[in-house]
Amino acid sequence: MADNPEKKGRDRDLVSEQEHEVAYLMRTAKVTRQKALRAIREAGPSREKVIEYLGKK
Repeated sequence: MADNPEKKGRDRDLVSEQEHEVAYLMRTAKVTRQKALRAIREAGPSREKVIEYLGKK
């Protein structure tokens, strides 16, 4: 169940700074915690954009 029942759409398309999501990015992109957090902050909450950002670095 979504955190906000008013929110519609796919939550998996977004990424946050929660520990399990940062850990997932670290594993899949093979980056450090600091790089994963920086990517989320700079690229925004879109998972696609964060992965793209990490691919360019």
